[in-house]
Amino acid sequence: MPADRPSSRTPDLAASDSRARHVADVAGPAALIKTFSATTAVLFAALLVLMHATDGGQSFTTETLRRQQISRQTELIPAFDVTLGNGQRSTLKAVLAPGGKVWLVDFVYIRCQTLCLSLGSVYQQLQAQIEARGLQGKVGLLSISFDPANDSPAALADYAKRMGMNPQVWQIATLTHWQDRRRLLDAFGIMVLPAPLGEFEHNAALHLVTSDAMLTRIIDYAGYEAALKMAASMVSTMPVALPVAGRGPSVGVP
Repeated sequence: MPADRPSSRTPDLAASDSRARHVADVAGPAALIKTFSATTAVLFAALLVLMHATDGGQSFTTETLRRQQISRQTELIPAFDVTLGNGQRSTLKAVLAPGGKVWLVDFVYIRCQTLCLSLGSVYQQLQAQIEARGLQGKVGLLSISFDPANDSPAALADYAKRMGMNPQVWQIATLTHWQDRRRLLDAFGIMVLPAPLGEFEHNAALHLVTSDAMLTRIIDYAGYEAALKMAASMVSTMPVALPVAGRGPSVGVP
Protein backbone atom coordinates (compact mmCIF):
# COMPACT_ATOMS: atom_id res chain seq x y z
CA MET A 1 0.00 0.00 0.00
CA PRO A 2 1.60 3.28 -1.04
CA ALA A 3 2.70 5.62 1.71
CA ASP A 4 0.69 8.77 2.34
CA ARG A 5 2.15 11.82 0.56
CA PRO A 6 1.69 15.46 1.49
CA SER A 7 -1.08 17.14 -0.43
CA SER A 8 0.07 19.23 -3.30
CA ARG A 9 -2.05 22.11 -1.86
CA THR A 10 -0.09 22.35 1.38
CA PRO A 11 2.57 24.75 0.09
CA ASP A 12 -0.18 26.96 -1.38
CA LEU A 13 -2.01 27.09 1.95
CA ALA A 14 1.17 27.87 3.82
CA ALA A 15 1.98 30.66 1.41
CA SER A 16 -1.52 32.05 1.72
CA ASP A 17 -1.29 32.03 5.53
CA SER A 18 2.07 33.76 5.34
CA ARG A 19 0.71 36.46 3.06
CA ALA A 20 -2.32 36.96 5.34
CA ARG A 21 -0.05 37.35 8.36
CA HIS A 22 2.09 39.84 6.45
CA VAL A 23 -0.97 41.89 5.44
CA ALA A 24 -2.24 41.83 9.03
CA ASP A 25 1.16 42.91 10.33
CA VAL A 26 1.24 45.80 7.89
CA ALA A 27 -2.43 46.80 8.28
CA GLY A 28 -2.56 46.34 12.07
CA PRO A 29 -1.00 49.68 13.14
CA ALA A 30 -2.92 51.60 10.49
CA ALA A 31 -6.21 50.03 11.59
CA LEU A 32 -5.45 50.81 15.23
CA ILE A 33 -4.63 54.41 14.39
CA LYS A 34 -7.84 54.72 12.39
CA THR A 35 -9.92 53.23 15.23
CA PHE A 36 -8.23 55.45 17.79
CA SER A 37 -8.85 58.55 15.69
CA ALA A 38 -12.53 57.70 15.22
CA THR A 39 -12.99 57.00 18.94
CA THR A 40 -11.25 60.25 19.87
CA ALA A 41 -13.50 62.20 17.50
CA VAL A 42 -16.63 60.65 19.03
CA LEU A 43 -15.44 61.37 22.58
CA PHE A 44 -14.56 64.95 21.64
CA ALA A 45 -17.99 65.48 20.10
CA ALA A 46 -19.63 64.04 23.22
CA LEU A 47 -17.53 66.36 25.39
CA LEU A 48 -18.66 69.36 23.36
CA VAL A 49 -22.29 68.34 23.81
CA LEU A 50 -21.76 67.87 27.56
CA MET A 51 -20.03 71.23 27.92
CA HIS A 52 -22.84 72.95 26.05
CA ALA A 53 -25.53 71.20 28.09
CA THR A 54 -23.84 71.99 31.42
CA ASP A 55 -22.93 75.62 30.71
CA GLY A 56 -19.25 74.96 30.19
CA GLY A 57 -19.13 72.23 32.80
CA GLN A 58 -20.32 74.52 35.59
CA SER A 59 -23.66 72.83 36.24
CA PHE A 60 -24.88 69.27 36.15
CA THR A 61 -28.51 69.73 37.25
CA THR A 62 -31.41 71.48 35.58
CA GLU A 63 -31.84 73.74 38.60
CA THR A 64 -28.20 74.87 38.67
CA LEU A 65 -28.16 75.47 34.94
CA ARG A 66 -31.38 77.46 35.11
CA ARG A 67 -30.03 79.61 37.96
CA GLN A 68 -26.93 80.46 35.98
CA GLN A 69 -28.91 81.27 32.85
CA ILE A 70 -31.26 83.62 34.69
CA SER A 71 -28.42 85.32 36.59
CA ARG A 72 -27.02 86.37 33.21
CA GLN A 73 -30.25 87.11 31.35
CA THR A 74 -33.76 87.63 32.72
CA GLU A 75 -36.56 85.84 30.89
CA LEU A 76 -40.24 86.42 30.32
CA ILE A 77 -42.44 83.76 31.92
CA PRO A 78 -44.82 82.20 29.36
CA ALA A 79 -48.56 82.69 29.69
CA PHE A 80 -50.42 80.21 31.90
CA ASP A 81 -54.02 79.90 33.07
CA VAL A 82 -54.24 79.46 36.84
CA THR A 83 -56.96 78.78 39.40
CA LEU A 84 -56.89 80.49 42.79
CA GLY A 85 -57.91 79.17 46.19
CA ASN A 86 -61.28 80.91 45.94
CA GLY A 87 -62.02 79.06 42.70
CA GLN A 88 -61.47 82.13 40.54
CA ARG A 89 -59.78 81.49 37.20
CA SER A 90 -57.14 83.93 36.03
CA THR A 91 -53.76 84.04 34.34
CA LEU A 92 -50.37 84.03 35.96
CA LYS A 93 -49.61 87.44 34.46
CA ALA A 94 -52.83 88.88 35.90
CA VAL A 95 -51.93 87.55 39.36
CA LEU A 96 -48.47 89.12 39.17
CA ALA A 97 -49.46 92.46 37.66
CA PRO A 98 -51.31 94.47 40.37
CA GLY A 99 -49.34 97.08 42.26
CA GLY A 100 -46.04 96.62 40.50
CA LYS A 101 -44.77 94.17 43.13
CA VAL A 102 -41.75 91.93 43.00
CA TRP A 103 -42.82 88.38 43.80
CA LEU A 104 -41.10 85.48 45.49
CA VAL A 105 -42.52 82.39 43.78
CA ASP A 106 -42.18 78.81 44.97
CA PHE A 107 -43.64 75.46 43.88
CA VAL A 108 -45.46 72.99 46.11
CA TYR A 109 -48.12 70.31 46.17
CA ILE A 110 -50.57 70.22 49.03
CA ARG A 111 -50.16 66.57 50.09
CA CYS A 112 -46.38 66.94 50.48
CA GLN A 113 -45.14 66.11 53.98
CA THR A 114 -41.44 66.85 53.51
CA LEU A 115 -39.88 69.65 51.48
CA CYS A 116 -43.12 71.58 51.05
CA LEU A 117 -43.48 71.84 54.82
CA SER A 118 -40.06 73.49 54.97
CA LEU A 119 -41.05 75.86 52.19
CA GLY A 120 -44.29 76.65 54.01
CA SER A 121 -42.34 77.51 57.15
CA VAL A 122 -39.99 79.74 55.14
CA TYR A 123 -42.95 81.56 53.59
CA GLN A 124 -44.57 82.05 56.99
CA GLN A 125 -41.39 83.76 58.13
CA LEU A 126 -41.22 85.82 54.96
CA GLN A 127 -44.83 86.90 55.41
CA ALA A 128 -44.11 87.99 58.99
CA GLN A 129 -41.10 90.02 57.86
CA ILE A 130 -43.00 91.65 54.99
CA GLU A 131 -45.76 92.69 57.38
CA ALA A 132 -43.33 93.92 60.03
CA ARG A 133 -41.41 96.01 57.51
CA GLY A 134 -44.49 97.38 55.79
CA LEU A 135 -43.61 95.83 52.44
CA GLN A 136 -47.10 94.50 51.65
CA GLY A 137 -47.45 96.84 48.67
CA LYS A 138 -43.97 96.10 47.34
CA VAL A 139 -43.19 92.40 47.78
CA GLY A 140 -45.59 89.51 47.34
CA LEU A 141 -45.43 85.76 47.94
CA LEU A 142 -46.90 83.30 45.49
CA SER A 143 -47.02 79.51 45.91
CA ILE A 144 -47.91 77.55 42.77
CA SER A 145 -49.09 73.95 42.98
CA PHE A 146 -47.78 71.70 40.23
CA ASP A 147 -50.39 69.02 41.06
CA PRO A 148 -53.65 70.39 39.63
CA ALA A 149 -55.14 66.89 39.43
CA ASN A 150 -55.33 66.75 43.24
CA ASP A 151 -55.01 70.35 44.39
CA SER A 152 -58.54 71.63 43.91
CA PRO A 153 -59.57 75.14 44.95
CA ALA A 154 -60.90 73.65 48.19
CA ALA A 155 -57.52 72.01 48.87
CA LEU A 156 -55.76 75.29 48.14
CA ALA A 157 -58.10 77.19 50.46
CA ASP A 158 -57.52 74.67 53.25
CA TYR A 159 -53.75 74.96 52.79
CA ALA A 160 -53.99 78.76 52.90
CA LYS A 161 -55.90 78.54 56.17
CA ARG A 162 -53.41 76.13 57.72
CA MET A 163 -50.47 78.32 56.69
CA GLY A 164 -52.16 81.48 57.97
CA MET A 165 -51.85 83.21 54.60
CA ASN A 166 -52.57 86.92 54.50
CA PRO A 167 -54.02 87.34 50.98
CA GLN A 168 -52.55 90.84 50.82
CA VAL A 169 -49.11 89.26 51.03
CA TRP A 170 -49.26 85.56 50.18
CA GLN A 171 -51.36 83.89 47.50
CA ILE A 172 -51.65 80.34 46.23
CA ALA A 173 -52.71 79.05 42.82
CA THR A 174 -52.56 75.96 40.67
CA LEU A 175 -52.55 75.38 36.95
CA THR A 176 -55.97 75.34 35.34
CA HIS A 177 -54.75 72.88 32.70
CA TRP A 178 -52.53 70.02 33.84
CA GLN A 179 -51.11 69.77 30.32
CA ASP A 180 -49.22 73.01 31.05
CA ARG A 181 -47.22 71.49 33.90
CA ARG A 182 -44.13 70.47 31.97
CA ARG A 183 -43.90 73.88 30.31
CA LEU A 184 -44.33 75.67 33.63
CA LEU A 185 -41.72 73.57 35.43
CA ASP A 186 -39.23 73.99 32.58
CA ALA A 187 -39.70 77.77 32.63
CA PHE A 188 -38.65 77.89 36.29
CA GLY A 189 -36.14 75.03 36.30
CA ILE A 190 -38.15 72.75 38.60
CA MET A 191 -37.57 68.98 38.51
CA VAL A 192 -40.49 66.77 39.62
CA LEU A 193 -40.23 62.97 39.83
CA PRO A 194 -42.93 60.47 40.89
CA ALA A 195 -42.44 58.96 44.35
CA PRO A 196 -44.18 56.13 46.25
CA LEU A 197 -47.73 56.59 47.55
CA GLY A 198 -48.57 59.04 44.78
CA GLU A 199 -46.18 61.71 46.04
CA PHE A 200 -43.38 63.60 44.27
CA GLU A 201 -39.71 64.34 44.70
CA HIS A 202 -38.85 67.87 43.64
CA ASN A 203 -36.27 70.59 44.07
CA ALA A 204 -37.02 73.88 45.78
CA ALA A 205 -35.96 77.48 45.30
CA LEU A 206 -37.26 81.04 45.50
CA HIS A 207 -37.87 82.68 42.15
CA LEU A 208 -37.83 86.48 41.95
CA VAL A 209 -40.43 87.56 39.40
CA THR A 210 -41.43 91.11 38.54
CA SER A 211 -44.98 92.35 38.00
CA ASP A 212 -44.46 92.14 34.25
CA ALA A 213 -43.65 88.41 34.57
CA MET A 214 -39.88 88.63 34.16
CA LEU A 215 -37.94 85.90 35.98
CA THR A 216 -34.90 87.77 37.31
CA ARG A 217 -33.19 85.50 39.85
CA ILE A 218 -33.37 82.04 41.41
CA ILE A 219 -32.15 81.69 45.02
CA ASP A 220 -31.95 78.69 47.31
CA TYR A 221 -34.80 78.74 49.81
CA ALA A 222 -32.31 78.65 52.70
CA GLY A 223 -31.30 82.14 51.62
CA TYR A 224 -34.82 83.54 51.98
CA GLU A 225 -33.70 86.62 53.93
CA ALA A 226 -31.31 87.60 51.14
CA ALA A 227 -34.09 86.95 48.62
CA LEU A 228 -36.44 89.30 50.48
CA LYS A 229 -33.75 91.97 50.70
CA MET A 230 -33.10 91.65 46.97
CA ALA A 231 -36.81 91.84 46.14
CA ALA A 232 -37.26 94.98 48.25
CA SER A 233 -34.24 96.65 46.65
CA MET A 234 -35.53 95.79 43.17
CA VAL A 235 -38.81 97.57 43.91
CA SER A 236 -37.01 100.68 45.16
CA THR A 237 -35.02 100.95 41.92
CA MET A 238 -37.87 100.26 39.50
CA PRO A 239 -38.96 103.32 37.48
CA VAL A 240 -42.23 104.97 38.46
CA ALA A 241 -44.22 106.50 35.61
CA LEU A 242 -45.80 109.89 35.88
CA PRO A 243 -49.58 109.74 36.30
CA VAL A 244 -51.62 110.12 33.16
CA ALA A 245 -54.99 111.85 33.14
CA GLY A 246 -57.63 109.35 34.17
CA ARG A 247 -55.03 106.94 35.51
CA GLY A 248 -53.27 106.56 38.81
CA PRO A 249 -49.50 106.15 39.15
CA SER A 250 -48.08 102.90 37.89
CA VAL A 251 -44.81 101.09 38.37
CA GLY A 252 -42.58 99.94 35.57
CA VAL A 253 -44.77 101.47 32.83
CA PRO A 254 -42.89 103.78 30.45
